[in-house]
Amino acid sequence: MIHRHLPSDQRIVDLVFSISAIPKTKKTAWLLSMIATYGKTPKQLKGFTWNKDNTINIPSKKRPVRPLHPQWVFLFQLKEKQPSNLEGCWVDLMKDLKNIIDKDELSFSIEHLLLSYKVRKICYTPLKQQLSHLTPSY
Repeated sequence: MIHRHLPSDQRIVDLVFSISAIPKTKKTAWLLSMIATYGKTPKQLKGFTWNKDNTINIPSKKRPVRPLHPQWVFLFQLKEKQPSNLEGCWVDLMKDLKNIIDKDELSFSIEHLLLSYKVRKICYTPLKQQLSHLTPSY
């Protein structure tokens, strides 16, 4: 059963804070929290820009991406803790995240984190909005 491997919101929050408590992995915790908040892979997030409403623009997307939990932007201090010279350290951030995953310091994979995001998004989307995507517009 895959759902046992999907991290709960509380597990994600606890993990981000425990990783960010280690000076060496603070930047990695920031990347992990961006993935959890916006539901995008590190590769998709590369080159993103912030909007005033805490949505982000991703080069491969036409529309801004909203945080599923808007409070996580503030809780994790995503704007304030964003590494300086992000473009220059992106490759190192991805390597550090891979190392943490390989050492099994996360009890889940990035794929599980992204799937967990998708499941929560379905649960949080009002039924009327879900159904409007299914009905054809004439």
